[in-house]
Parts: sequence; structure tokens; C-alpha cells
Amino acid sequence: MSHLKERPENNCLNCGSTVTGRFCHHCGQENVEVKESFGHLLMHFVEDLTHFDGKLWKTLQLLLFKPAKLTQYYMDGKRASYIHPIRMYLFISAVFFFFIFSGKAPEPPKPKEIQKEITKNLPKHSNKRNGLVINLSDDTIQYKNVAEYDSAQLKLPIAKRHNWFEKRVIKKSIEINYKYNNDIYKIGQAFNEQFQHYFSRMLYISLPVFAFFLWLLYRSNKNHYFVDHLIFSIHIYCAFFIILFALKLVNFFTELAFHKVYAFATIITPILLFFYLYKALRNHFNQSRAKTVFKFIILNFLTLILMAVLMSSFILLSLFNI
Repeated sequence: MSHLKERPENNCLNCGSTVTGRFCHHCGQENVEVKESFGHLLMHFVEDLTHFDGKLWKTLQLLLFKPAKLTQYYMDGKRASYIHPIRMYLFISAVFFFFIFSGKAPEPPKPKEIQKEITKNLPKHSNKRNGLVINLSDDTIQYKNVAEYDSAQLKLPIAKRHNWFEKRVIKKSIEINYKYNNDIYKIGQAFNEQFQHYFSRMLYISLPVFAFFLWLLYRSNKNHYFVDHLIFSIHIYCAFFIILFALKLVNFFTELAFHKVYAFATIITPILLFFYLYKALRNHFNQSRAKTVFKFIILNFLTLILMAVLMSSFILLSLFNI
């Protein structure tokens, strides 16, 4: 309840219902004066922040150190003391993506180094030594413009011409080279920025699919509905984001203090992720170790295929949007 003065009028300013008491029985809005002083505004902000922080640390402690316990509490109806899964996912993912992609950009390689690397990777019969080259077949060369490519295709027998997909990719590479003046570093920067833009969407799409995999593996358990698997998946993703974010911080501070990044943090991260997922599956579904390991392997295999498909799709999407 706020500390604002109660309105003498009994009409709710939000829904128009008649108010009996301090709160509207229909929508729950408090019937108080709409004019707030700066002090009231600041007090309201502090109250909301400390209330959220209190829930946040309690939720994170349970999420990280007792895998699947938070999901079980949610399913049991113990929800008031913890952050709602959707709110938590939006908050943690926003922080994760902001910091994970806001690190110091690597120093651009020198033009001679770029030229040397491009020359080494170009096919021998290429007629240019810079720009983007996508080798889809043995006769792929780098064309100056789309018209030159179309003309070359018309001269070939129908059986040797590129298919629809190959034509789209090659024409797009020609357009990109023209747009960025055959500067491979600028092309790389543009592609990286575009892919970062789509990366969060890739994970958003993968989340319900991951929950579907869980439903397939545990559909014999009638106590768990698809929504339960979705909540469990949200908690898994949030825990993974935090672990990966912790790795980012470790690498940042070791680089800051010792001017190098140690391999230990990079090695231990997948171990932590796999161990956390296994413990969460074991605790949540209460199956034997043998069954849990078997389904854990299948789940990771399906997830690997899913991520490979999504990664390939979003790489192409990024390429076609730079």
C-alpha cells in the first residue's frame, strides 16, 4: 500500500467501477490521488527495487544451488516469494545478452594480414583477391556484379547452372562486396553485428522446442504437462545464462589482472552446464540414474541437432540482411 492520500471520490480511475474502500474490487487499483511528489515517486521506486531484489537473490540462490527445486516450488503453488519464471527469464537474458556482447572488440587485423589470409583461402582461378567469396561448387568465382554472374550462367549448359539456392547466395555475396567495397573486415563486422541481433531470437525459439523434447522423453509421467516442462526449461536456460555470464566475468578479471585468459574457466564451464542439467533432470523427474543418464544423452543429442539447424538458419538470415 502506498503512502498517498486517498481520493474522496469513489469512482476507480482505471476501470470506472465504484470503489468501496481504498482498493477497487474489480481491477485492484488503489484509489489515491494521482499527483505524486518527487519524494513519493522516489519512495515508490525504492520499495519496488528492494522488493524485487529480495525476491531476486532468494530466487537465484534456489535456482543455482538446488537444481529443479524452484520449478517444483512453482508447480506446488509456492510462488509469492520468488520471481515469476517469465519475468526472471526476460531480466536475466536481457542482462546476459547486454554484457556478453558488450565486451572489448578485438583489435582489427592489419590490411596486409587480411590480404594474406584472403589470398590463401581463395580458389586458384579467382580473378580478385579481396571481398567475400562463397564456394558452392568447383567453378565458383568472384563476379564484379550480378549482371556478369547472370551472363556467365546463361553461357553454361542447363545441367551445370547453379540451382535457386546457389544463385541466391552468390548474388547476395556479390551485393555485399559491392556494398562494402570488397572490404572483408567491414563485411565481417556487419555480419557479426547482425548475428548478435538474431542470437537472442535463436535462443527464444529453441526454448519451447527444448521443452517439447522433454515432453517426448517424459510423456509417460502424467503428472507433468507441457507447461511444466516449459517452466523447467526456462529455469534451465536462466541457470545456463548465469553460469556463462560468470565465465565472462572470470575471463574479464583475469585478463584485467594478469593480461591473459586461462583455459581453466573455459574447460570447467561445459562440465558445470552438463552436471547442472543432469542434476535438474534427476531431481525433477525422480528417475533412476541409469534412466536419467540415458535420457540426458538423448536430450543433449536432440538439442545439438536443434542448435545446429538454428545456427545455420540464422547465419544465412544474418548474411541476407547485412
